[in-house]
Amino acid sequence: MITAELIQQTEGRFAERQAIRQERETKIRAGAVLEADDPDRVRKRVQHVARSIIETEGAGLPAQGPGVTALERIMGKNDLMSVRYIELALRVARTVGRVHVRGPDGAFGGYGTGFLVSPRLMLTNNHVLTDATSAGHSRVEFDFQEGLDGRLQTSIFVTLDPAAFFTTDKALDFSLVALKGDLPKIAPYGWNGLSAAEGKIIVGEYVTIIQHPGGERKQLALRENQVVDVLDNFLHYHTDTSPGSSGSPVFNDQWEIVALHHSGVPKKDAQGRILARDGRVYTSSMGVNQIDWIANEGVRISRILKHLEGLSLSGSQAALRKQVLESEKGWQGGTAAGGRELGPDELGTESTGNLWTLPLELTVDVGRAVSGVGIRAEASRGTPAPAGEQAARQPATNGKPANGQPTSGQPASATELASTVAALESATFQPSAPAAPAESALEWLVGGTNGSGAGWP
Repeated sequence: MITAELIQQTEGRFAERQAIRQERETKIRAGAVLEADDPDRVRKRVQHVARSIIETEGAGLPAQGPGVTALERIMGKNDLMSVRYIELALRVARTVGRVHVRGPDGAFGGYGTGFLVSPRLMLTNNHVLTDATSAGHSRVEFDFQEGLDGRLQTSIFVTLDPAAFFTTDKALDFSLVALKGDLPKIAPYGWNGLSAAEGKIIVGEYVTIIQHPGGERKQLALRENQVVDVLDNFLHYHTDTSPGSSGSPVFNDQWEIVALHHSGVPKKDAQGRILARDGRVYTSSMGVNQIDWIANEGVRISRILKHLEGLSLSGSQAALRKQVLESEKGWQGGTAAGGRELGPDELGTESTGNLWTLPLELTVDVGRAVSGVGIRAEASRGTPAPAGEQAARQPATNGKPANGQPTSGQPASATELASTVAALESATFQPSAPAAPAESALEWLVGGTNGSGAGWP
């Protein structure tokens, strides 16, 4: 499925960035993960994670709970994962299927991977489904995976409907196609809401890939894939994925899709010959799964969305595209038969109802002469807080009330929570006075120093 041309293009981009990549990897090995990427990208990433914590983890957590762990993971200081991470993995995995590629004559053309990005659209690579004709003769298989008993589950095959929607781009190596097969059976699986927002990943973080390597049963490359470079349109990462994983989704720790996996860089000897995993010179008789891949490349999902947004579409095709562009980010729960929305018990999650009045304070000790990152956010339900606690419940920036005034003590509304998030994005990482030239990316991120080596108050 992967062509020599595609591999050569990937190798070229990888070679061009060697000096930059080596500098970044040196910083990662030294433990300076937050200095391995562009400072503005790092700042957006920390803000993105902090916003996610406020929106999804801000109720019922201790002050030094999973929120801190999430930020520590960015810095490479903590690999502990919440059980929620695994529960979400199981849901997200059901949206990924094995693509059976066939030609007009029915001849088998190979396997790829695809995944749902709306209730009806599937995303994969251009080199998996090159055109509408190929898509029209191919299909996708869901649940080709082991069950708890170690046996294969019963698969669900879904035919593709390129007449309803099909678009592709060779440069970005993606194809987006509609499904028309057994849709009611896969409706409960949900889909992956895509986001073009910046801040989903930075150099040094680990990503997860759900895939059908070589057409095999569904597997996860779980947080063993370290991002080593971010290009304009692509991500480079070290991983064990193989060519059969073309079209796989690449996730960050929040289970947001950051890239579409599509190609790799093979290891070569001094004579430029591709090497197999056992160190021998690779031959085609070994099968492509035996190639020793030193790095892999994914297409940034934000660039794919930008391309989709620029297409001239109308009618039902525009409506299908709208579902992709306007979906909420992350995994979206599916529907039961008849279009009924699945309840919390059916999805295996607990309903949180309204938000509770519990503070979330995150403090990242960067081990440098800087003030760190302080975030406080909360939403409330029930009786007002005692007067002495009202000021502490004011949305804060760098540990200070946003407006310097005591709060009214009234329960925080959704609007007030949104204001807290907005304050976080606009002011949390700014110094309280004009900053001296930043001594490092991390110091710049949290506001620099005051000239004497001490962090801003």
